[in-house]
Amino acid sequence: MLQSNKELVKVEKSSHYVRYLLIIGILALSFSLSFMLRTQPLEYGLELTEFDPFYNYRATQFMVENGLPAYLEWYDDLSWHPYGRDISSTSQVMLHTTGTMLYQVFGMGTSLYDFTIWFPVIISSLTTIVIFALVRTIGGTTAGLLASLFFAISPIIIMRGSIGWFKSEPLGLFYGLLAVYLLLSAIKSDKGKVSVAKIVGGSILLAFGLASWGGTQFFILPIGLFFLALPFLRKDNKIVILASIIFVSVFLLTTVSFERTGIAFVPSLNGFFLVGCTVFLIVFTIIKRII
Repeated sequence: MLQSNKELVKVEKSSHYVRYLLIIGILALSFSLSFMLRTQPLEYGLELTEFDPFYNYRATQFMVENGLPAYLEWYDDLSWHPYGRDISSTSQVMLHTTGTMLYQVFGMGTSLYDFTIWFPVIISSLTTIVIFALVRTIGGTTAGLLASLFFAISPIIIMRGSIGWFKSEPLGLFYGLLAVYLLLSAIKSDKGKVSVAKIVGGSILLAFGLASWGGTQFFILPIGLFFLALPFLRKDNKIVILASIIFVSVFLLTTVSFERTGIAFVPSLNGFFLVGCTVFLIVFTIIKRII
């Protein structure tokens, strides 16, 4: 009897290992597909494409050479002639900041120009892992793996994240999806300090995404609707209220710290919607307890 139990445990462990290896294999396939499809333009040469990537490269180069404080004070008289351009108030600051930080850590002797050419390919390929984690939290492992594969081969997403496309979309999607994953994971797991850390991290990353790509605003609508639906989906409202208050507060505080969005974001449609959904959640929960 004891021997049969040991054999059963071994079989279960073996099946778990096979399952994990299968998941890792499919994720590796998603990453590889994403990488290969996004490097197809290499046949035309290793170059930045379109106008904006060259501007973003130049702005990143300025930050690499002069540092963040100088970048934030930079008024570029070579742009928007004859008036010039206040860079920090009109640019995707987190794209340039992230590019600078990653180059300083992972540049490994390559030129900044080459690094920015490869940047969207690597970030987009890493996003296949993020979207797996996000969808897995919502719909399970199989759904997550399928979502990862679909993201890797989606023509529309590939168009806005191929090699040389050093623009805001790839990084904005990466930050936005990772932020949503951390938020949902925190609420689902409800593990005290770990959940709070995830919520704070997710809110900061969403603000980083907004400072990288204006399209990150489209993440705000589903997050707000999610907050509206939460009291109807969960009986334990403690983590729900805590998550919404912390997430929205930290997100707004981080967002207003960027010159481009600034304090004007709070009374904007997106800011008002997010705050309104949070207030509704709190009021609804209080009324529900009273009744």
